[in-house]
Amino acid sequence: MAITSWIRPPESNLKYHSNKEAAAIESVLCVDIPVQMISCTDTNGRITPIWFRFRDRNGEVVTIKIEKVISSDQEHSSLGANFVCTASLYGKPRTFRLRYNYYVHEWRMASIGV
Repeated sequence: MAITSWIRPPESNLKYHSNKEAAAIESVLCVDIPVQMISCTDTNGRITPIWFRFRDRNGEVVTIKIEKVISSDQEHSSLGANFVCTASLYGKPRTFRLRYNYYVHEWRMASIGV
């Protein structure tokens, strides 16, 4: 896959219907998984996550566009930054806890809430 296809922002979140939606949500609820993140860092070093994607339990790539960052903890004395964000997953609002590790430069999704 070309690099440009990985950095192109998503046009919309994935949409599923009826039975497929229920199966897809169940398959994505695994937590503490690595994610590919597109974020913006300002001149003061503050990180703002924009969108991310990950592979669910079935190997499907799920792309999530972050609608709002509810809270963030970006103390540079800690191991990383923590973010609580809202976004739609299969058409339903969800809360995501995301973590960025400063030392290994890795983003992970810690949890998905309702």
